[in-house]
Amino acid sequence: MAHLRTLRLTRFRSYAEASLALDGRPVVLFGPNGAGKTNLLEAVSFLSPGRGLRNAKPEEIAQRGPASDVGGGSLGAWAVSVELVRDGDIVRVGVGQDPESPSRKLVRVDGETATQADLARLVRVAWLTPAHDRLFAGPRSDRLKFYDRLVMGLRPDHGATASRYERAMRERSRLLEEGRFDPAWLDGLEAEMAERGVALAAARAALLKLLQAAIDSRPEGAFPKADLALGGENAGGLESRLGAGEAEADVEADFRALLAEARRRDAAAGGRALTGPHRSDFTASHRAKAMPAGDCSTGEQKALLVGLALAHARALAAKDGAERGGGPPLLLLDEAAAHLDADRRAGLVEELLALGAQAWLTGTDQGLFAAFAGRAQELAVREGRVQAG
Repeated sequence: MAHLRTLRLTRFRSYAEASLALDGRPVVLFGPNGAGKTNLLEAVSFLSPGRGLRNAKPEEIAQRGPASDVGGGSLGAWAVSVELVRDGDIVRVGVGQDPESPSRKLVRVDGETATQADLARLVRVAWLTPAHDRLFAGPRSDRLKFYDRLVMGLRPDHGATASRYERAMRERSRLLEEGRFDPAWLDGLEAEMAERGVALAAARAALLKLLQAAIDSRPEGAFPKADLALGGENAGGLESRLGAGEAEADVEADFRALLAEARRRDAAAGGRALTGPHRSDFTASHRAKAMPAGDCSTGEQKALLVGLALAHARALAAKDGAERGGGPPLLLLDEAAAHLDADRRAGLVEELLALGAQAWLTGTDQGLFAAFAGRAQELAVREGRVQAG
């Protein structure tokens, strides 16, 4: 299990400097709105590939000032530095704005320059924020983006696979929009799309199986059980076919043929690929009520979402997840207690403790986390300062 032993921020959002000493227990951050609680979670989220929980560009983070020297080298105008305890070893990780390319995130591991893929293999980070509260009732694209980030916990290369698929898809779209139907070019691009698209779908289907198993194996408790599905009428059926056990080679060949057949149709749509895993949807239903999650009450949707996050963490902690480089993630729960009653808050605490992951939770009122009863580190956050609660 991985956890943070220290967290240091330099010119990050509201923090000119901040340093936290941690012991692996859950971390509770409480204080008034605007105090800087979510900024601390965002800093931890930058230990994963991408733009963190606010989807912020590197150049949007820093306070003004000279470059920071963290992790054995300059990390630009802002930096996040941690000591990560992983399998008993201590790894020093630094993340910050690249001083030579301000729009790029620079990563260092034990003083050496590393990649975002290295980060994904080193530590898993998952999060829920208030922006996710209406995930099931919101746009399909938001659900798919959320689900693909969950997949990265199981398959660290999932993001790179998605980038290659999208790059080939964009090039194919450009050719079709321009009316260029050169078979040599299109055959090659569609072969790339088929290969990467089936890899995307296979990873999604593998996670779905693990998530549903984690949900089904949990006793009835504070969070309702959900039935999960992947699909969509324009997704090409890739995830469902792979989930049913069809050979990847057969699904890939069929998808490639489908893309070739759809060239004229897609060209008429401005070059857009109207079928494929980029059109998939991730859905859930409240099992006890036999109701789509998007039709449930705000509180029920929040409970389903928290239950999903816990199932994801359990799936990564399970044996088959660990064999794929998993283990429980650092779990960031921003305002997790919102819309949860006292029983569900207590249930959340017990599930987090049983999981054994280092969870980070925020709330305006320390009393929201009373069920921890001394089993968490409680830190008060006020005006950019952090101190023991």
